Amino acid sequence: MTYHEFTGKTVKEAIRKACDELDVDEALLEIQVLEESTRGFLGLVGQRDARIRARKRDILKEVMEAEETPPPEPKKPSIPAAVAPTVKLAPAPKAVPDPVEEPEEDFPSPKSEDVPPPPPSPQLQSARDNATSVLRDILEKMQVEADVEARTDNGAVCLDIKGDGSGLLIGKKGQTLNALQFLVSKIVNRDNSPDDRVEVVVDTENYRLRAHEKLKDMALKTSTKAKRTLKPASLNPMPAHERRIVHLILAEDREVYTKSYGDGPMRRIIVYPRRGSQNKRRGR
Repeated sequence: MTYHEFTGKTVKEAIRKACDELDVDEALLEIQVLEESTRGFLGLVGQRDARIRARKRDILKEVMEAEETPPPEPKKPSIPAAVAPTVKLAPAPKAVPDPVEEPEEDFPSPKSEDVPPPPPSPQLQSARDNATSVLRDILEKMQVEADVEARTDNGAVCLDIKGDGSGLLIGKKGQTLNALQFLVSKIVNRDNSPDDRVEVVVDTENYRLRAHEKLKDMALKTSTKAKRTLKPASLNPMPAHERRIVHLILAEDREVYTKSYGDGPMRRIIVYPRRGSQNKRRGR
């Protein structure tokens, strides 16, 4: 398929024109930005429109070339040694009565929540204390009256900001919170090697949990659409950490698989139905 050139006051406007003229969704286009728009002097002299090249993606070819992970083979049920069949080589000379089993004592089995988690390692404990101190200093310099509660979870340091103005630290689509998390993580891990890096999570008012549930809902709806229509379905562009969550959520669904396309802020996930790709292969 050949490329077509489109122009617009912004890259987004040029992409919108490409979608209208080629009659296809943005996620199903291959886009190359040839030139960004410039405002020029005082918005008058030297102003240039954005220029892109776009063409329809060959979805069928991509589906055919995509590496599919075969579903796991069903595990064979293991037979306990106590009930495994035995082969008798010769009849026993005398019948031996079955042993009488002693009644088990009625002790309650320990529950997982009753077992305390193992204490954090000295390195993780030091990283937790360091991250707490760093975040408190940043909040103080931002003149935000809030406290920081810290804990360790699954080898990561989790910091929760508590205070009346903590909601203001979330920002648009969590941008302020993500910036705080990035800054604290960089400071805590500045002397650590990549293998010793400690994950730092900064949250307030359960924003991370609510965002995760929203991403899960969007991912499952897109997966359902792909399975119902037997066609690829696209999600909106999202940052890398959100794409990773969507990949992990849909990895459990054996009827679909996911791939990322695009560059920078335009990178997005497309969900492919496995049944649709198998039918196309048989058709060829």
